[in-house]
This record gives sequence, C-alpha cells and structure tokens, in this order.
Amino acid sequence: MDTEELIRRCKSITLKEEEENAVMFIGEMEKAGERVAAHCLVGKILLNRDVNKEGLRYAMQLAWKTTKEIKVESQGDNIFVFKLAIERDKKRVLTEGPWHFDKALIVLV
Repeated sequence: MDTEELIRRCKSITLKEEEENAVMFIGEMEKAGERVAAHCLVGKILLNRDVNKEGLRYAMQLAWKTTKEIKVESQGDNIFVFKLAIERDKKRVLTEGPWHFDKALIVLV
C-alpha cells in the first residue's frame, strides 16, 4: 500500500455515535482534564499482538523528534496515551503523519 492510499484510508476513519462521548468530565474535573489533555494524543497501534510500551516510547521519541521527552501510558488493546510537554510538538506530530510502529499504522487523535 502506498502513502497516498494510506492517507486516503486514514481520512475515511470515523467514530460511531456511541464512541464519540466515551469519557465525560464535569465542573473542575473538566477544566483539569482539558489542561492535561491539551498536550496528549491517544493512539491505537493496528497490530495483532501486544506492543512493548518502552519500545514504543523510544521509537516515537526518535521519530517525532520532540523538544522534550514524551511519556506513554498503556490503556490496553494497543491503545496508548502519549503525553507531550509542548503543544507545538503535538500539532507537528498530528500534521506530519501518518506514523507507524513495527510496520503497523498508528491512528492518532
């Protein structure tokens, strides 16, 4: 599959209605959550086997060339939260994709 085909397929990914509001914060939790989430990306590695979190963190640190170190939290099922220190890094990662790890696509939001 060439890059253009991969980009076309990524653009066609949509959430089902029940997936759109999976997590809701209210009041002060909402404000705190917005501050934390402002520098985070959530990614799904489309791979049929488990991903090593430290290997993923190291590879993405090299590939993304972030200003500061990234932190990675596993959410299970090859879903990860990537915590970036700077908003500019987050925006650049999103615009410069698509990204892959171990020959598998990473879907980022």
